[in-house]
Amino acid sequence: MHTHRDRRFPYVELKDVWIKFGDFVAARDVNITIQGGEFFSFLGPSGCGKTTLLRAVSGFLEPSEGVVNIGGQNMAGIGPNKRPTALIFQNLALFPLMAVWENIAFALEVRGVGKAGRRKKADELLELIALPDQGDKMVHELSGGQKQRVAIARALAAEPEVLLLDEPLSALDLKLRQHMRTELRAIQQRVGITCRTTWP
Repeated sequence: MHTHRDRRFPYVELKDVWIKFGDFVAARDVNITIQGGEFFSFLGPSGCGKTTLLRAVSGFLEPSEGVVNIGGQNMAGIGPNKRPTALIFQNLALFPLMAVWENIAFALEVRGVGKAGRRKKADELLELIALPDQGDKMVHELSGGQKQRVAIARALAAEPEVLLLDEPLSALDLKLRQHMRTELRAIQQRVGITCRTTWP
């Protein structure tokens, strides 16, 4: 598996990508090159194809034409669970009946990591997102900005090489949205992964 540190290849590359749903063209002849460690954003109104492109990179849909490369490897036929990506959806999709630390460590539980190891990793990520000692809280006890940070931590627990965020801050008020953009960039720089996001 290539990492974003392998500079021989652009880390994420879309080449002549078309995405069609019947006669409807959702993305037309897209050519994008994103280097490893880069923070890259899609801007545009609702319905212009931003989410569609994220889903193509993450493997939740295949392009009708063209190629998606990650780390120099053609992703054709490789599903989302086999790609070095993590996609955070707009609604965050946190589990309300799990504690914060259990939400963060869910991917590790799926991999068979023991409880002690999961808790240790969750606590490390809580420190990273500036929410230390919040692991035993339930999701409903968190503010909107805190929930957003937990969603980011949960994605990072899977150790992706590319983090994809679909309008991650749209539910927040303007002041908190501006603050979280700064926080998100700082987290991305500390972790050193490639980050792609959509803004409405």
